[in-house]
Amino acid sequence: MLRKLGRKYASTVAGAIALLAVVAAAGFYAGQGAVESLVQGEVETRAQRFASFLLENGPQLDALLTGLSRTADAEVEARNAGAAANLVNFSIFDANGHEVFTPRSTRQEWLLRERPGGTATGVSLSTDYLEKSGPWIAVDGASGSKPTATLPLFRDGQRIGFLSVSPDMAEERQRFVSDISSVAASLFGAAIFAIGVPAAIFFLRRRMIEQVNERIEFLDNFDPLTHLLNRKRFQERADSILATSRATRERMALWAINVTSLSDINSGMGQQVGDELLRTLSERIGAVIDKADLFGRMSGGDFRLLQRNNLSGVQAVETLAQKIRETVEMPIEIAGHTIVPKLAIGVSLVPDHGRNISDIERHADLARTAHTEGKSGFYAVFDPSMDVEAHRRRQIERDMRIALKNDRFELFYQPIVGASDGVPKGYEALIRLPDDQGGFISPGEFIPIAEARDLMKPISDFVIDESIRQIALWPEHLYMSINLSPAQFQDNDLVEIVSSALQRHGVSGNRLQIEVVETLLLERSDIVLHQLRGLKQLGISIAMDDFGTGYSSLGYLWRFPFDTLKIDQSFMLAFDAGEANVRQILETIISLAHNLGMRVTTEGVETAEQARMLAALHCDALQGFHFSRPKPARQIDIAPNATLRKVEAAA
Repeated sequence: MLRKLGRKYASTVAGAIALLAVVAAAGFYAGQGAVESLVQGEVETRAQRFASFLLENGPQLDALLTGLSRTADAEVEARNAGAAANLVNFSIFDANGHEVFTPRSTRQEWLLRERPGGTATGVSLSTDYLEKSGPWIAVDGASGSKPTATLPLFRDGQRIGFLSVSPDMAEERQRFVSDISSVAASLFGAAIFAIGVPAAIFFLRRRMIEQVNERIEFLDNFDPLTHLLNRKRFQERADSILATSRATRERMALWAINVTSLSDINSGMGQQVGDELLRTLSERIGAVIDKADLFGRMSGGDFRLLQRNNLSGVQAVETLAQKIRETVEMPIEIAGHTIVPKLAIGVSLVPDHGRNISDIERHADLARTAHTEGKSGFYAVFDPSMDVEAHRRRQIERDMRIALKNDRFELFYQPIVGASDGVPKGYEALIRLPDDQGGFISPGEFIPIAEARDLMKPISDFVIDESIRQIALWPEHLYMSINLSPAQFQDNDLVEIVSSALQRHGVSGNRLQIEVVETLLLERSDIVLHQLRGLKQLGISIAMDDFGTGYSSLGYLWRFPFDTLKIDQSFMLAFDAGEANVRQILETIISLAHNLGMRVTTEGVETAEQARMLAALHCDALQGFHFSRPKPARQIDIAPNATLRKVEAAA
C-alpha cells in the first residue's frame, strides 16, 4: 500500500523534499554568514576594547610607540591586557604604518617567542589603511581560524598610530556555530511542520476521498457480501463475452444457482448465519470453477455462473455440476448450527438457447424453476417446453389476480361422514380457480404459483370468509373444515381475521375446524402454536392434516392439544396395494388418538372395503370419493340425517 501511495504521489513528495532541501541550503548559507558576522563583530569589539585600554594608559602606549622610556612593566601590562582579551597576538604601528611593537612574530613563530622588549618585524600597513581618514576598523580572515582587526589610534583628534589584534575566536566560533545550528534546526523543524502538517492533512483528505470513490466504484461493480460481481457488472461482462462469441463461435453455459431455504435460515437462525452461509458457498463454488468463468451474485441467494473454457456440451456441465455438488453439500458449522446446503440449478447453453444475456438468463431461470419443482437430479438444462410451462404459469398468475379482484374464486365442499352411519358431520372447503373454458384449474397447479407469488394470504382470507358465510346457511349440526396456508400465519393476525368473520356471519366457533399440516408447525412452531391456541379459545377445533406422513408428528401431539387427526390418503393406497401391516398401523394410530382424547378422520376413502375396515377399527369419520366428490354449494342437498352411502359394519 505504501509503495502504491509512493508511486501515486511521487511528484508531490519530490516537490516537498526539494522545498525542504532549498530551505535547508538557505539555512546553511545563512548560518554561515551569521557566524562570520558574529565573529567579525566580536573581533571588532575586542579590538576596540584593547585600543581603549591602550589609549587610557597614555604613557605606556607612548613608550610602546616610540620605544622611549619603555619599561618591563609597560610591556607586561600590555601583554596581560591582551591575554585578558584572549588575544593571540597584537601589533602597534606608528603614525606612518610601521610596526614598532609586537609581543611575538607570527611569521617567525617557531624562532621567536615572546620576549622582554617585544619585537618589530618591519611589517608595514598597506597604503589603503594609511589613506583612510577618520575612525575605522578592518577585519580580515573572519571566516578563518585567526581573524585580524586593524584600526587607527587617535588622541585629541590626531592619529598617533595603528593597532592590529588577532583574538582567539575558536571557542566563540564554536558557540556561535552551535547557537546558529540550534536556531537553524528549529527553523528547519518549523518548516517541516509548516509543510508536513498541511501536506499530511492534504494526503489524508485525498486518501479519504479516494477510499470513498474506491468504495463507490466497488459497490457499483461488486457484491459487498461475497465480493463477487454484482448483477449490473456480471451482465455487462457477460454481454461483452457473448458479443465476441458470435464471431469465435465459443460454446458456453449460463448457470442460474439458488440457495434453497435461505429465507428459513435467515428467519430461524439469524441474518448473520445466512450471510456467512452465502460467503462460504461463494468461496466453495469459486474454488472449483475455472479462472476464465464468470461468477457473480445477483441478490439474496441467487448466483450466476457463465461457464466457458471451451465448453463441449452437456457433459462438461455434468462434470462441473458433480464437482459443485461434492463441494457444496459438505456440512457447514456456523454459530453452533450445522447446515447442509442445497442448491437449485438451471442451465442454458450458448448458442443453443440464446445469444444475448436476457434470453439465456431467462432460460436458465426457467430451468432452475423446473429443477426446484421437479426436485430430481442436481440441475436442470433448459428445454423449450419449459418456456411453454412458464407461459402457462404466468397465465395462471394473471387469472388468480383477476379472480381476487373480481371475486371469481369458488369454493367446493366435500362431506366428512360418520364412519359408522355415513351421515355427513361436516364439509371441507376446497378452493377452485375457474379457467376461460368453463372449467377449473386444479389447486395442485395454481397453489404452488400462489405461494411463490405471495398470493396465498388474500386467497386464504377469501376461503375463511366464504366458508364461514356458507356454513351459516346450513343446519347447526354441520361444521366447516378449512385448510390454511402457512402464509396465513405469517402476519400473526389469523385469530383476529377468523373472529371477525365469525361475528360478521353470526357463526359459533364450534362449527369451524382448522386443518394444519405438520410442516407448518415444524417451520414456525412457536408463532403457529400461539395462534392455534387463540383459535381454540374461540371454540374452534384444530385438526392435524396428513398425519402419518411426517417424521415428527408424534412430537406435536403433546406440544399442542389437537382435536382431530386426519390420516393421510396414502394409507388407503397402501391398503389397496396389499402393503403389509397397514391395518395394524391404522389401528395403532386410531387407538393412540382416542387415548389422547382426539377424533380420527381418514382421507382418501374410495371403496366400500376401505370404509368397512376403518369402521371396524372405530375410526370416527371418513372422507373420500366413495361418498362424494367435492361440489359447489348449489349442488349439495342438505337434509338432516341424510346418508350418502350406507356403510356396512365389518364382519
